[in-house]
Amino acid sequence: MSAPVLHFTPRAELEPQFNLQAFIELCRNSEVMDAHLQFDKNVWEDGFLKGQNKTNRVIFSTLEAAGESRPEPSFPEPFLSFAKAAVVYLQDKRPVTTQSTRIAALRCLEAALRQESRGSRPTAVDPVVLDTAVALAKRQVSPAVAYRIAGQLEYISEFMASKQFISLRQRWKHGMKKPQEVGSRISREALEARKEKLPSAAVLRALAGIFNQAVEPPDVMTSSMTAVMLCAPERINEVLRLRRNCLVEGDGEFRGKLGLRWAGSKNFENTTKWLPSDMANVAREAVDNLIRASGPAHELAAWYTANPTKLFLHDGAAHLRDQRVLSLSELALILWGSEDAGNQANVWARGYELPRQPMGGRRVGVLFEDVERAVLSMLPVTFPFMPGAPDLRCMDAIAVMRKNEMHANRGTYLCMFSCVDNEAITSRFGTREGRASVFEAFGYTEDDGSPIELNSHSLRHYLNTLAQMGGLSSTEIAIFSGRKDLRQNRHYDHMSSEEVQAPISRALKAGFTAELEPVAPSGRNLMMRGEFKGLGLTAAHTTEYGWCRHNFASEPCQMYRDCINCQEQECVKGESHKEANLRQLKSETEYLLMQAKAALSDEEFGADAWVKHQTITLERVNLMLSILENPEVPEGARIRLDVSNAPLITADDVKPIRVIKARKGRALQ
Repeated sequence: MSAPVLHFTPRAELEPQFNLQAFIELCRNSEVMDAHLQFDKNVWEDGFLKGQNKTNRVIFSTLEAAGESRPEPSFPEPFLSFAKAAVVYLQDKRPVTTQSTRIAALRCLEAALRQESRGSRPTAVDPVVLDTAVALAKRQVSPAVAYRIAGQLEYISEFMASKQFISLRQRWKHGMKKPQEVGSRISREALEARKEKLPSAAVLRALAGIFNQAVEPPDVMTSSMTAVMLCAPERINEVLRLRRNCLVEGDGEFRGKLGLRWAGSKNFENTTKWLPSDMANVAREAVDNLIRASGPAHELAAWYTANPTKLFLHDGAAHLRDQRVLSLSELALILWGSEDAGNQANVWARGYELPRQPMGGRRVGVLFEDVERAVLSMLPVTFPFMPGAPDLRCMDAIAVMRKNEMHANRGTYLCMFSCVDNEAITSRFGTREGRASVFEAFGYTEDDGSPIELNSHSLRHYLNTLAQMGGLSSTEIAIFSGRKDLRQNRHYDHMSSEEVQAPISRALKAGFTAELEPVAPSGRNLMMRGEFKGLGLTAAHTTEYGWCRHNFASEPCQMYRDCINCQEQECVKGESHKEANLRQLKSETEYLLMQAKAALSDEEFGADAWVKHQTITLERVNLMLSILENPEVPEGARIRLDVSNAPLITADDVKPIRVIKARKGRALQ
């Protein structure tokens, strides 16, 4: 991570207004967000969003204008210059993917200044103004969004006070309680959230039907991308950044498995996701469909990558390359493959202001070089790379189509391609008023006859819920979903109370066998009471890695679900299924430690605590595995680590002793 390029130190002898002016001048000339090029503009371009062809815009409009989706009026001065400088400085110190919440906080702050009759002076901000800004946010947006805006206001106030633009007697806190999530699975709210977040059975049937019936390229592109999203819980922007060689045949421990190379997002790195075996054939077919549907566009992208200054001509128009003047019919042939579209070609030429060339009589034409220049101007702004994916060339991407090919009522260009974006896919899911959906086109409706409306993210919720029902661990679900924060898993868990209880019910009916305790290789399902007494334990329960000696009659467990870091945890050498669980824990912990270290380098709050915890966990796992794998430690030995990571080993007939050296068949002090 590169060091911050901006640093402002206020001068104590100066008034707040003079410090503020010096701060604005520093940020005005900064290269962060290209401020030195667009500081005087009131609408900034801030790069491309992943999976979208539109730029991420920063609009410095007032709260009232934003409420009406208007870019004007902008903030009044001097708040306008302060807001621009603050966005630049804070992006350098604590970067965000989109400025929407930060800008919303500044809008509420400026509106609060006006409401409290403080004009537009940033130096007039005080606790009263900040409280008013929070109140405005509560009235404007949902509780969840208002909470995030209040958090940004708190951060901005702290920043303003540290730079001596304002004076606060004590640190200001917004005082909002975090909105409560739907915690109950049997409430009316939980039922509504489930219906809203998960696709209905009719939607899933429709998606399967369209996937098998689609023939036209737009339908194939839409249905096959949706099919890929049902193979792994990924975001649509990640599907739009798939490479043409995204399929991976497994080898080694993944032999026989099919993987997909996924492009990460939200700070999750690019990775290979191994798919459930039942979805492998679906993934193969979907990717084959996408490669075939995007084939003509791929040819165009490859041509322009190799010939960035030359116009592509399809076979039917190749003879026109050396022709100086083109008739309107010939122009139509180059653009759309039809000489009968001369009138449309005339409109196109006027739109690009191409000079007319006389061709005898009343006939006019256009210069080939002018047409070439106009067509080349239609290339994606980021060419040869995909918008929002600076390391992915258009010619290597799946999400490319010939220009207008995704539109039913527009002529498809045979000489130019475009990058398929989020809107091109989601607009066909029935959520956009006035736009025919792919479900309507194929005659699918909900079971009650109403039109189907699909949110692409609901497929991610659906697969995450299936993973919860299938018993995957939180770490496995987070990794499979491309998610850095395990706590976010709960937002995607929409199991009903019956589904949560189903595994327990099955286990009870089965007599506490396989569902609750893995079957040992020897086939022994249950331990006799006499054997248990022989272990020398007065109370115990099984864990993923061995036994726990904790007596719940004395006190609750203080190390819930952190068994490996507990000195009451005891492993038994020879229980291969539990040793396998330890190796899985090692793999997961190594991954989580890597993520925690990356977060630490990004200066994320609390990352140091995660690094410390995962480091200790990995040390204990490695130590336990080294003992279990030591051939001099006898089968049946019970191993326990104390708080200092010193091993404690026993054989069946030996009391627990601290081991310094072990020889085969016996333990030595």
